[in-house]
Amino acid sequence: MFPKNGSKFPQLRFAGFADAWEQRKAAEIFKSISDKNHPELSVLSASQKLGMIHRDDIGIDIKYDKKSIAGYKRVEPGQFVIRLRSFQGGFAYANVEGITSPAYTVLDFVDKNENDPLFWRIVLTSTDFIKRLETVTYGIRDGRSISFADFSTLKFNVPTFEEQRTIGKFFKKIDLTITLHQGKFEKLQELKKGIYKRCFADQF
Repeated sequence: MFPKNGSKFPQLRFAGFADAWEQRKAAEIFKSISDKNHPELSVLSASQKLGMIHRDDIGIDIKYDKKSIAGYKRVEPGQFVIRLRSFQGGFAYANVEGITSPAYTVLDFVDKNENDPLFWRIVLTSTDFIKRLETVTYGIRDGRSISFADFSTLKFNVPTFEEQRTIGKFFKKIDLTITLHQGKFEKLQELKKGIYKRCFADQF
């Protein structure tokens, strides 16, 4: 569904779309924002799999100075965060509102009417994108990070907003299906354990 090897047309496409994808620099699509002084919002943490999540949901008591959170950056749903380990899982997508470390870079769209957050979530967490981050990553080991200035020079193939939205909805539906089946699987696993325990309680 994404153009390969310099092409402007993807091999697989939804019906009704035929226009060439345009190549744009990240700086034309994203901007770095720093909206501070929101101590009333809950603190978020960056998760490799779940994106930005409430720190309380992690289950780990992370200490921080509450006086310093005035300097934390506000993150809103549909935005992205460049975290220290973005080179491992891409940029963290935000489904929730909160504040995050000032060490992170918060990204929003230059024009929200031209960009679909769900489409860009696919792009900015993809294996291909993570591999491209190697060219703009500095530092060593877990401390490696990506500067917005370097990221802004990367180029992306971009479809029309309508095609972005169609692709984003398609992958969201897949994610929901996976979550549904994962939930069923976990329940069956618990049921299996319960049956084993009842069947073999007298054997041990």
